[in-house]
Amino acid sequence: MQRKIRMSEICNRFNLKYVGEDFFINGLNLCNRKSKYDCILTYVTNENYVESIRENTAVKGVILTKDVLPTYEAKVKNKGVTFIICDNPEGFFYDIHDYLYYQTDFYEKYDFMAQVGDGCDIHASAVIEDGVVIGKNVRIGATTVVRKGTVIKDNCKIGCNTIIGSEGFQIVKYRGKNRRVVHCGGILIDENVCIGDNVTVCNSLFENTSYIGRQVMIDNHAYIAHNVVIEDNAVITAAVVLCGSTIVEKDAWVGVNTSVLNRVTVGSYSKIGIGSVVTRDVPEGTLTYGVPARAKGK
Repeated sequence: MQRKIRMSEICNRFNLKYVGEDFFINGLNLCNRKSKYDCILTYVTNENYVESIRENTAVKGVILTKDVLPTYEAKVKNKGVTFIICDNPEGFFYDIHDYLYYQTDFYEKYDFMAQVGDGCDIHASAVIEDGVVIGKNVRIGATTVVRKGTVIKDNCKIGCNTIIGSEGFQIVKYRGKNRRVVHCGGILIDENVCIGDNVTVCNSLFENTSYIGRQVMIDNHAYIAHNVVIEDNAVITAAVVLCGSTIVEKDAWVGVNTSVLNRVTVGSYSKIGIGSVVTRDVPEGTLTYGVPARAKGK
């Protein structure tokens, strides 16, 4: 796996110009996301992301239009950021992403043989793809699919007809058409997790993993979108939808048929009532419910 590429090589491939140093890039991500890599390429569509670029020490390359270039040059000049100039930053960012995924070894392909630990009980109809690591004493039910890039640690139980590693749903408008973005990351399910029947858990978009912590309980028919983090001892009840990049902190309880908007944080030890629509962060230790959901007390 190469895991790095020069800015000049990217620009030559797409006939773009850059301003700044010819850095090696070792990751792609959004500018307001944490990265496990120290030299990432991102994009901005307007002047509203200056602070994100300033604060994110991993950002070394930014794709933007010539109209906003002067603002970013002036305000993040001391960071040594290199700028790639184009007329559609979001579109070209995902063009680059696709090129790196399909035509280079930049991204991990998870092409090793599946590894299964001792004492596992995996139904004969379950599908375990290459690029999967399963620990000890794991139970997996009938017709469940575990897709590449998934790590399941010891003593987990997964029900029937569940998909672990479904490709996340990231849609962008490009040249007047809907475009679905290929996901390159994985999933980490920690020890002693219980996941029910007909559950979907999506992989992460660029890197790292969607994460389910120790002792998490997920009931039937839940949908866990890309880049979601569910911390230890949280409970996700039936038919819950957690949109992309949601964080459910430790010991939180999310009630039946609740939807949580993307990038919302559900605070530790909080409880969300049945049928709620959560559009803003939930404070730690509160009881929250309603449409839209509001904190009602503790």
